[in-house]
Amino acid sequence: MARPSILLRFSERRQRRGSSLNGQVKSTDTSTPVATPVPTPVTREKSWRHRSLGSITSIFHGDHHTPQNAYEKPVEVIRKEEYPHMNNGTYLDHSGTTIYAASTITRFSHKMLNNLYGNPHSENQPAKVSGDMVDAIRLKALRFLGADPEHFDLIFTANATAAIKLVADSFRDLAEQTRSGSFWYGYHRDAHTSLVGIRELVHNSEHHVFAHDQEVEAWLDNPDAYHREIERVSSLGLFAWPGQSNLTGRRLPLEWAGRTRKQRNIQGTYTLLDAAALAMTSDMSRVFGDPSQAPDFCCVSFYKIFGFPDLGGLVVSKDSGHILTLRKYFGGGTVSMVKTIGGGPAWHISKGAETAVKHGEAVGGLHEALEDGTLPFHSILALGESIEVQRELYGNMENVSRHVTGLVVRLYEGMRGLRYGNGRAVVKVYEEEEEEEQGTTGYGDTKRQGGTVAFNVFGEDGGVVSYDRVEGLANERGIYVRSGGICCPGGIFTALQYEPWQLNRAKSAGHRCGPHGLGVIDNLPTGVVRASLGAMSTTKDVDTLVEFLNETFVAPASRNHSQKNSSSSSSSSNSSVAPVTFEPKTAGTFAVQAPLRVTSGCCSIS
Repeated sequence: MARPSILLRFSERRQRRGSSLNGQVKSTDTSTPVATPVPTPVTREKSWRHRSLGSITSIFHGDHHTPQNAYEKPVEVIRKEEYPHMNNGTYLDHSGTTIYAASTITRFSHKMLNNLYGNPHSENQPAKVSGDMVDAIRLKALRFLGADPEHFDLIFTANATAAIKLVADSFRDLAEQTRSGSFWYGYHRDAHTSLVGIRELVHNSEHHVFAHDQEVEAWLDNPDAYHREIERVSSLGLFAWPGQSNLTGRRLPLEWAGRTRKQRNIQGTYTLLDAAALAMTSDMSRVFGDPSQAPDFCCVSFYKIFGFPDLGGLVVSKDSGHILTLRKYFGGGTVSMVKTIGGGPAWHISKGAETAVKHGEAVGGLHEALEDGTLPFHSILALGESIEVQRELYGNMENVSRHVTGLVVRLYEGMRGLRYGNGRAVVKVYEEEEEEEQGTTGYGDTKRQGGTVAFNVFGEDGGVVSYDRVEGLANERGIYVRSGGICCPGGIFTALQYEPWQLNRAKSAGHRCGPHGLGVIDNLPTGVVRASLGAMSTTKDVDTLVEFLNETFVAPASRNHSQKNSSSSSSSSNSSVAPVTFEPKTAGTFAVQAPLRVTSGCCSIS
């Protein structure tokens, strides 16, 4: 099908891209990575044998999968020096946000108190200080992500969702020039709700969810046949997928961007990678190291990497990014001229539509046309400090990846080793169905798995324990996890093996996201519990969670068996798990004491 002429020059540039690139990224990071072995991937038995409590104890007390130190300082020392605000409680929700280092806050505060920063959109001295600072940190952030500024630009946004919406709005506006008045949108089933929401901007017949990786591969192998099957009528398209599942932490293939670009029959289709979860503990040079294989657009959440500031970003390929400047909306300093009064049609000149020359140097660019309004320049200042502190503490993101991988293997092994006296597993860890069938796992392989474990707890009789009850009991013990649908509706649907009628049943029964949802319907969970690790997580954090599961669910069941065997009379209970009473930990110097009943994660299965 013929494609809009407005796209032709962009697709031709994309086709030519790569032949002259060597795939190397300039970097100012001269730190030497600490040579530590990559944790060995786990190979599990299809059927785990029953283990005694003694063997379980040995797992979470250091006899198995103890991570080797990946940093110059032991992580326990880093925690003591830089994260005293984590001392009261066990924080295991790093995928929600990781925790900021004390040095970041003190350095940021020092600069704020000793400098005068003005609105960058001016030539006065305070404004110039801010403008120069923003320019320098933009380049620093790109290089931290492994993205060569020669080939990529960075647009600062409020968060990753705002970055996704910027791309979606641009495609919606451009699609008005297509025959159908819409663009085709394809997304992977593991997509975060922020990616799923793009489908509302296209016609009903123009969006499709890929149910699994193999379906994406089939589309890339033969897009013509595939698009005939789904009756695609537009030549403009967008394919989006997460670099890492927000639910299970599974890492998806990165090569899909390069394969999409090489397919001549879908040259009007661009790629959007959601790297909010991936970038938290992964070396992003895997994504941007070779510009010819990188996605056209990639969103990140800086607070998930550093804990502070609350800032997101959209990394844009310069060979593809001009398509975003064709959006209709403009605001703030994104335009160089605007006509508002007088006769004739209204018009404006976007800063991204042309490059000006000032003092002999080219100025302007993609970011100047896409960052609406006043930049969050104070947050950008904090980002610069966060990047420096991160390098000083951890060296580089490859070290972080090694550290987190070692810990998550320890957690995975400890949780799967928990058994009741009758041999039933206490915990069900959600992984790919293919891995379950083959008895393999991605845990231990940094290309396949991040630092996240999604699970549910089951009673000795096989009955599911509501995810919100598990989170509530953990919270009373000062263990902070997340539960619910984790904003990953397709992933939850697949992991829990829902059929459409069961999803509709949950909807009609009144299940909704949040604290008032129904955790279990006919012994089928409606969500999961998620534990996620970060750069400053320790073996103690991991062991505390496994010990909690053992003490809360296994030990009471064992005591009940002992009481039944020693007494001729026993009382019956309607609960599959014996009630346990705990004394909540005191707040101490902890900044905020979490409530005993916490709000579950959103988007359970709706």
